[in-house]
Parts: sequence; structure tokens; C-alpha cells
Amino acid sequence: MTNPTEAARFPNASADVTSPSHRPTVDCMFCQRATDFGPLSDRCVYEDSSFHASHQIYEDGPSYLGIILIQTKRHVPNLAALSDSESERLGWLIGRLSRALGMCTPAEWTYCFGFTEGVRHVHMLIAARYPGMPKEYVRLAIADWPGAPHGDPIQVAELVSRLRSAVGRPGPP
Repeated sequence: MTNPTEAARFPNASADVTSPSHRPTVDCMFCQRATDFGPLSDRCVYEDSSFHASHQIYEDGPSYLGIILIQTKRHVPNLAALSDSESERLGWLIGRLSRALGMCTPAEWTYCFGFTEGVRHVHMLIAARYPGMPKEYVRLAIADWPGAPHGDPIQVAELVSRLRSAVGRPGPP
């Protein structure tokens, strides 16, 4: 960050992982997940040195097919605290995952949302928005639509395999 005004407004926007605000915290569920992504390996759609993206599942029944959670691997409390390279990478990854969902599902388009409100750790959700969705289920109620494609763990794993292929590995320079 070369702009002094920007540096003053966003003092944590460096990749300094030793900064207290960027250290893993015990009470952060995303930091806890980042210590061992092993249990998520069958749902991992993409991973690099900065981000992990995995398909979401419901433990108590069929899962909405096409919701991917992207999280930073290091503790980043808000979007302003991302480094420039992390911001670029996150933008690239959102676009890449959205295109993959469009290629691998019948989604009309995708939603992207993240609040870092309940858990102060940067994470975004990319969700497939399917044709014919009634108004009462648009936006944040998307996963509640009973008419949307849902699947068991095997169907989720099959979708994850297709998404991995569609996302590929190459990223921006």
C-alpha cells in the first residue's frame, strides 16, 4: 500500500500474519477450521495458500446443491484488512467459483454475500440461484427453498468433483 491516506485508514491491510488482529483466535470458528481442513477434504472445491473454499452441507438432511463457502486461512477480521494481493485473489476466486457453478448446475446466476458480523473472520458465500425460485426465497432465504436442488453427501461429492474440474488451479499472476 503506497498511498499514505489509505495506509492510515486501513492500518491492518498488510499481510503481516504476526499482527495481533491477524493471529488465529480460539473463539473464531474459521480459525479453528483452518487448523485442520481434513474433515472438509471431500467438500473442498479450491484451496491455495490464502483461501479455502468448500461446499456447504447440512448435517441433518439433504444439502442445497451449490453453496460454497470461501474463507481466509489467516485471521482477517474484515474486508478492509485484506492485503491488496488477497483482495485481488478473492475477487478472482469469487468470479471463478461463480462461473464453475454456472457450468456445473442449472443456476441462472449466483449470489455472493458475506457479513463478517457473527464471526469476525473474512468469509464469503457463493450460492447458485436456480430458475423458478419463488420471491419468498430470494436472497438470504435461498437455501430454504424446498423446490431447489438438494442432495445427499454422495450427490454433494459428485458436484464438488465437477466444480473442482471447472475451477482448475491457475490463478491471476
